[in-house]
Amino acid sequence: MFRAVFLVVLAAVVLTVPTMAREAAKSGGILRAAWVPTATGLIDGAGGSKDGATPLDLQILGEAARRAHLGIVILPMGRAAAEADLAQGRVELLLPAAIAPGTGSVPYRVEREVLLCARRLLTVGHQGAATLEEAYGRGWRIGVVRDAPYRQDIATLTASDRVADRTVSFSNASLGMAAIVDGAVECLVARRLSMLAAVAAAPESESYFARRAVDLGGTELRLRFGGNVAASTVDALNGALTSLSKDGTIARLEERAARPVMLRFATATWWFSLLDVVGTVAFALSGVLIARAERFSLLGAFVLAGLPAVGGGVVRDLLLGREPIGIVGSPQPLFLVIGTVVVAYAVMTLGEKIGRVPTGRLLTLTGFLSPRMVLEVTDAAGLAAFTVIGVAVAVGAGAEPLWLWGPLAAGLGGAGGGILRDLLRSGYESPALRSSFYAEVCVLWGAFLTLAIIHFLRDDQPALVRMTIAVAVIGGFATRMAVVIYGTRSPRF
Repeated sequence: MFRAVFLVVLAAVVLTVPTMAREAAKSGGILRAAWVPTATGLIDGAGGSKDGATPLDLQILGEAARRAHLGIVILPMGRAAAEADLAQGRVELLLPAAIAPGTGSVPYRVEREVLLCARRLLTVGHQGAATLEEAYGRGWRIGVVRDAPYRQDIATLTASDRVADRTVSFSNASLGMAAIVDGAVECLVARRLSMLAAVAAAPESESYFARRAVDLGGTELRLRFGGNVAASTVDALNGALTSLSKDGTIARLEERAARPVMLRFATATWWFSLLDVVGTVAFALSGVLIARAERFSLLGAFVLAGLPAVGGGVVRDLLLGREPIGIVGSPQPLFLVIGTVVVAYAVMTLGEKIGRVPTGRLLTLTGFLSPRMVLEVTDAAGLAAFTVIGVAVAVGAGAEPLWLWGPLAAGLGGAGGGILRDLLRSGYESPALRSSFYAEVCVLWGAFLTLAIIHFLRDDQPALVRMTIAVAVIGGFATRMAVVIYGTRSPRF
């Protein structure tokens, strides 16, 4: 009996809510917004967001609704369905939109469209929308993102009948760029950020693309209003969007959304990946050597190797609320730690049996560097890479103020695990806390990179982002090696 009553009440609520929402929309209370995912920035092709981030357009709409004292219900859908629902009054808003004659809000931001072509092609000579005309004139096939809000001239050209056989639509920029690699199309028209994100996801494909994308100009993004939205609600949202633009809130949200994409692109290189691997192995090896010298058990060796290699990153990720934490999202560091311990154990055990490897020491790997110096060099490389990764994680997690959390995340990721290892094995006698100038290197170069990201790096300067990353890595490595060579100690308290 109770279950039957419950179902009746539930059905009545479900049937009543849409009607209440429509009435609320007319009076300016609760609005239903059709959101069309356009694979821009952090948004993936399926319309979800990565790393738990809220898509930029929804952040802006949320801030505008808060200032206008309105409730918003978000309904993700394709553009054709969104247009139909808006026309039939099933939703009151549509975003993002570029073409909105008579029904649009004030522009709330501008996105840059670019044309990226295969590297094997001749460079186009025009700028702006004329570039597309030239590309079509050469007989090239052009890819477009299916639901992206292209501005009027680009949308009209790519949809015209005369180029219909040479225009190919894709659900997201990643698929379009993969089509360039496969030779299915010659060029792609998309947002700059979405292209940078696609390259970061598949760095091996970068060699197939032209070194520089051609800027096609900006597209003003707006909200589309349905015919049943009260004039007072339109005025309230327009006023809120205008105030968000004037006080710099939208600019700050744009920068915050662009930073993780730029850093992901900048670190998606073979040399940075190599540094990450070398650093992980070096950190793990330092724990193995300590375990060997102090006669820890095999389990103890795994613990002493894992703490400097991944322990600091785990603490950093937990502190910043990263989901999932790094070693859960990618088990590679754990595999490297396990492999390092197993190989070192086998080599040292075998060496002892044949009498060729002195207990607690490594074979000299070069003719001019001692085993300790080899370990210091690889450790310094890892420290520099982990410094950059720490700042990147802070940026991706949206930690604010970034000028504070960027350097702290760099210090935790680079030196936090080593501090935990030393505290575990020797209590308060941790060199990183008492004498060694170690964590300070991470903090100093993490601060340099963080300030550069905040003040200088923009999404139209991807080469500058990579140069800044390289400077931070080289600077961190050189500083640590100078500390080792000259015996620099941390100031005493």
